[in-house]
Amino acid sequence: MASSENAPSADSISEQDRKAQAHYSLATKPFYLDAWHPEHIHFGVFEPGECPEGSEPMAESPGFRKALERTIELIIAPLDIQAGHRIIDAGCGIGGTAIYLAEKLGCAITGVNITEPQLEIARKKVREAGAGDRVDFKWADCSRHLPFDDASVDAVVNVESGCHYGDRGQYLREVFRILKPGGRTGAMDWMVPDDLSSGQYAEHIQPLCDAWAVQSLESEATYTRLLREAGLEVVEFEGFDGKDGDNLKLLDRNYQLLSLMLLSGLDVAPFRNSMHCIEVLRSAWRKGHFVLKRYCAKKPEAA
Repeated sequence: MASSENAPSADSISEQDRKAQAHYSLATKPFYLDAWHPEHIHFGVFEPGECPEGSEPMAESPGFRKALERTIELIIAPLDIQAGHRIIDAGCGIGGTAIYLAEKLGCAITGVNITEPQLEIARKKVREAGAGDRVDFKWADCSRHLPFDDASVDAVVNVESGCHYGDRGQYLREVFRILKPGGRTGAMDWMVPDDLSSGQYAEHIQPLCDAWAVQSLESEATYTRLLREAGLEVVEFEGFDGKDGDNLKLLDRNYQLLSLMLLSGLDVAPFRNSMHCIEVLRSAWRKGHFVLKRYCAKKPEAA
């Protein structure tokens, strides 16, 4: 396996990874931060009454924050992260997960990301949180190389990022390489049901992938195969028992707000593009062709 000295340069990323990089460079501000949440740009797992209703601002909703943080808690629950552990947040976005974990668990965490504007936001958030002694961020193309030494980290976290990777198998091989024996990885990703037909994928999932700069969507079966081929042992693979359904209400809400902006005369391409992204996602989700799932896998003790 490659050592930490063999990292790819920023100008050598694949076409798919360049698309994902461009998507988040353009959409993080204003759409993700202003229209979703300023700390976490992943989906939530809701208990009754937590989804913002009416005109309640999403960014100021205590229930929405709880739902977003619950997603993180469910992902990390089987990882047994302890104070002092070294953790990698792969595809760290704007740093919300990394800061949350460092503050809650007392671990040292490094976030890696391919999108420099998001890294700039993450570094600012760390300074504002006074967490610079526990959290740092690096540029990395997770599809190709994780810039850490062999067997040097206790756990790798990945929140709704793997679906964008140009080479998901290579990412998982890198996870295997950097994990200590017995170390674990926990992730949540966009997926499809195991029984989805090729016709359904072409009609409902490919448009979603094109709109959201996603490489492809795996099923539980294909993801499990990739994990095992990388040398990782699957500990669990779970859904969210319908508690992720309120995310659809929030997508509907944002779609309606964008529609009102267009009706008011703000007929600009970014608004129409965002509406298309939301439409293809919520259509696939409602039809049951799109699912959110989480997994935990570990590097064998004898590896």
